[in-house]
Amino acid sequence: MKFNLQEFYHFCSQLKIETKEQGLKKMDTLLGTQTYVMNEIAKGLEEDKHFFVILKGRQLGITTISLALDLYWHFKNPGLNGTLTTDTEENRDMFRSTLAMYMDGLPKEYRIPILAHNRNQLALKNRSRLFYQVAGLRAKGSLGRGKGITFLHGTETSSWGDEEGLASLIASLAETNPNRMYIFESTARGFNMFHDMYVTARKARTQVAIFCGWWRNEFYSVAEGSDIHKVYWDGKLTPEEKEWVRDIKKIYDVDINSRQIAWWRWKMTEGIKDDALMYQEFPPTEDYAFLMTGTSFFSNARCTDSMKIAKNIKFDAYRYSMGANFQDTDVLKSTERLATLRVWEEPIDTAYYVIGADPAYGSSDWADRFCIQVFRCYSDGMEQVAEFATSELNTYQFAWVIAHLAGAYKNSTLNLEVNGPGQAVINELRNLKRLAANMGGAMGRDLMNVYGSMSNYIWRRNDTLGGMSNSIGWLTTAATKERMLSYMKDYFERGMLEVYSTDLIEEMKTIVRDGSSIMASGRNKDDRVIATALAAAAYAEQVQPRLIAQKITKNVSRVQENSTPEEIAVGRNVSDYLKRIGVYGV
Repeated sequence: MKFNLQEFYHFCSQLKIETKEQGLKKMDTLLGTQTYVMNEIAKGLEEDKHFFVILKGRQLGITTISLALDLYWHFKNPGLNGTLTTDTEENRDMFRSTLAMYMDGLPKEYRIPILAHNRNQLALKNRSRLFYQVAGLRAKGSLGRGKGITFLHGTETSSWGDEEGLASLIASLAETNPNRMYIFESTARGFNMFHDMYVTARKARTQVAIFCGWWRNEFYSVAEGSDIHKVYWDGKLTPEEKEWVRDIKKIYDVDINSRQIAWWRWKMTEGIKDDALMYQEFPPTEDYAFLMTGTSFFSNARCTDSMKIAKNIKFDAYRYSMGANFQDTDVLKSTERLATLRVWEEPIDTAYYVIGADPAYGSSDWADRFCIQVFRCYSDGMEQVAEFATSELNTYQFAWVIAHLAGAYKNSTLNLEVNGPGQAVINELRNLKRLAANMGGAMGRDLMNVYGSMSNYIWRRNDTLGGMSNSIGWLTTAATKERMLSYMKDYFERGMLEVYSTDLIEEMKTIVRDGSSIMASGRNKDDRVIATALAAAAYAEQVQPRLIAQKITKNVSRVQENSTPEEIAVGRNVSDYLKRIGVYGV
C-alpha cells in the first residue's frame, strides 16, 4: 500500500509538542531520525510488509512521531481497532495526555469528533478506536484477549515482562486488512523478548527490522571549534571507535565526523559515565545495542565482514525424516525456513574434514539444540561445508545424523561433546556399528565404511605428562571451554576459519567474556558456536599437524579436487548417501 508521507508530515506540522531542546513548538521541522524511520515504514508498506520492529537510541523522537502516526492512522482509516501498549501505567497516562494535547491543537479540517477518551480507549465518530493497554513488567497473559487488532503501537517493548501476553497480542493481529500496521519500538536493554523480536524481524519475509542510531540525530553533534570540540576531539579515534565508525560506514553507508565523536565522548564522560550503558542508550550499531555486560569475545568488525560474505553464498537445504530405526532415516529437500541441514559444499573424496557435534544440553542447561558443524580442512585453515541444527530430535537420532554426515564426508575426525547426553550418543554409535557387523552384504559393508573413514577425537589431558587418555570426545569444563573457544577465536580473527552460516555468525556476536566466564549473553544460545569450537579444537590438536606434514594447503587440495572430478565427487549430493548405502529407498 502507499503511505502518503507528505500528507502525514503536513498533519504533523499542525501538532504542538513539548521538545527537550526547544520547548513548546509545532512539529513542523522533523529530526533526521524521525524522517528516516517513517521512510523505512513507507518502504515496507509498499512491499506489503505491515509489521515493524524499531530498535532505537534514547531521545531520538521516535515515540513522539509514532504517537502522531497513531492519531493520523485512526483519523485516516474509519473502523480501525488499534491499541497503544506501554510498559507501565505511568507511560500509558502520559501518552494518553500527549494524544489529547495533539488533538486540542488540530485545526477543524483535521479533527474527527471524539465519542469518548478515557484511560481505556479513544473512540472516534468514524468508528475507529484506540485501546490503551499496559504490558507491565510481570507476566499476566491478558494482552489482546477479546480484541481483533488492525493497528498496534507497542512502546519500550524491551521492558515488557509478559511473554505470554505478547504472544496473545500478536495472535490477535489482523493478517489481511490492507490498512493494518504494527509497530514495536524500543531501546535494547539486553537480551530479552524484544531482542528475539528484532532478530526475527531481520530474517522475516513479512516484517521489517529498523535500526535508528544516535548519529542520525543532528542535535547529537557539537560545533567545530567549540569548547567541547576542543576538549574531546584530539584528532584520533580510539581502537573501539575505529571499529564502530567502520561498521557504521559498511552497514549504513554513513560517515561519522569529528563533531559527532566529540559529542559521543562528552556524553559518556560527563553524562552516562559507563561504557556498557552508553552503548545501550546510544548504540552505534544494532549489535552494540544488545551488548550490556562483558566484552565481546569475537570481533564485531570481523563478524560484520563474515556476514557480508555469508549472505552471498548459496546452500542446499534439507531436513531429516526419522523413523523408529536407522534404516527408516530419510533426507528430504527442504526450504530455507524449514531446513535442519544446510550444505554449502558436497562431499569430496580426497578432502579432509572435522565434525563438531554438540547434543542438546551437552555444553550447558541453556543449550537446547542438537548441532553438528562440518568443516573442510587444510593445513592453512578450515572452511564450513555443512551445518545441522534442531531442537526437535532424540539422542539416538542425533547419533544417526552424525553417522550419516560422517559417512558422506569421508576422511573426517569427529569431536563429540560427551557431557550429559553425549555418552548416550556414543552408545548409539556403537550400536550402529554392531548393527552393521550383523547385517552382512553390501549394506553392512558400506555402513562399516562409515567407521573406517571416521576417526574420533581422543581426549587429551593437558594436565598430565604427555599422556593421552583412552576416552573419546570432549569433556567441557571451564578450562576446556576456554581452550576450544580460543582456538576458534584465533582461527576466525586470522581469517583461517571461513564461516558461511549467518545463524552461526549471529550467535558469535552474542558471546561475551564476563570475568572468567565466556558465554552467550542473556537469553541467547551458543549451540552452533560450541559445535564449531569442538571442530576447531579437533583441527588444532589432531588434524592440522598431519596436514602441515603432508603440505596439504587449500590451493593444493583444490588442484587435486579439480584434476579428476569423476573419481572425486561422492554422488555430488549429500542426500544421496543414505540411498547409496541402501538405508532407504529399497
